Amino acid sequence: MTEQLPLVSIITPAYNRASLLSETIESVLKQDYPNIEYIVLDDGSTDGTRAVMEKYHGRIIAEYHTNIGEQRTVNKGWSMTHGDIIGTVNSDDPLLPGAVSTAVAFFAEHPDIVVTYPDWDVIGPHSEFIWHVQVPEYDYVRMVREHYCMPGVGTFFRRWVWEKAGGRDPDFRYTGDYEFWLRAGLVGKFARIPKTLATWRRHPGAATLSLSGEKMAAEHIRLIEKLYTRTDLPAEVLKVHAEALRQANHVASGICLETGNTKAGMQYYRKSIRRNYKWLVGFWRPLPVLLYRWLIASPNAKRIHKWLIPGFLRPGLNRLVQSVYAGGKKVFDGWVLR
Repeated sequence: MTEQLPLVSIITPAYNRASLLSETIESVLKQDYPNIEYIVLDDGSTDGTRAVMEKYHGRIIAEYHTNIGEQRTVNKGWSMTHGDIIGTVNSDDPLLPGAVSTAVAFFAEHPDIVVTYPDWDVIGPHSEFIWHVQVPEYDYVRMVREHYCMPGVGTFFRRWVWEKAGGRDPDFRYTGDYEFWLRAGLVGKFARIPKTLATWRRHPGAATLSLSGEKMAAEHIRLIEKLYTRTDLPAEVLKVHAEALRQANHVASGICLETGNTKAGMQYYRKSIRRNYKWLVGFWRPLPVLLYRWLIASPNAKRIHKWLIPGFLRPGLNRLVQSVYAGGKKVFDGWVLR
């Protein structure tokens, strides 16, 4: 019976994730779908990641290599798979029960869909729930115009999408997943699964918390510039070129401000509102970021928060900022009123 079910291949690239990897591996091995090929790749870790993987000998396909970076490791993992359906589960982002079987059933019911992505929960270092993320229904033009990567954790795709679109571009160290989905979106339809099936972990060791902010910011601009060198973009995508570039500058501004580079952040901010006929929107959206930055940069931030904002108002204000920057998990890590 298992042989009649589509083979689902899942890969997990891991780099120095010894403390979190077991939970992620267990989350895949405990899925209720019986036909899974699971490949875990150690990208030259220097901690105990390899020892963790060895505990699962015979239950996972383990691959070890010297450090080549996340994007090349993902490409290597995809090339090792045999399944008709493929998913990438980050080493610190466990799946929730039923994620695989739900995705397979969705593909079977919607043969025209080539990529599925679910809603997900943000969790903390000890897997404690922080907040829920309901992702929007898929719209390729919106994904470009608003510079918002809709597919996130818990995403699965048909094998031929990767074969046709190509793998991740190693030149995009921080935004390789988004860059891939922008290409994949040109070869087939995506769809949201309206269920919570995955988690994204927010912790001090996460890649998005330890980046060189200005390099990551510049990469967002380069990503849009690369997209618009294509000659096969639909007319509706071509129409939003200016908006897409402005929004990329807006995201870049937030990244720089978050990481303390106020000068670069303000430069990107000015670019994000330049020649924007919706200048009022362009002007006020980054203001919460600036306010947060100034408050958090203060050595007395906790005192300022308690003095300026009553405790009962902080959760609501946090939700407001998160909704203004819908899905902006990379921009707002750590930007919470204390």
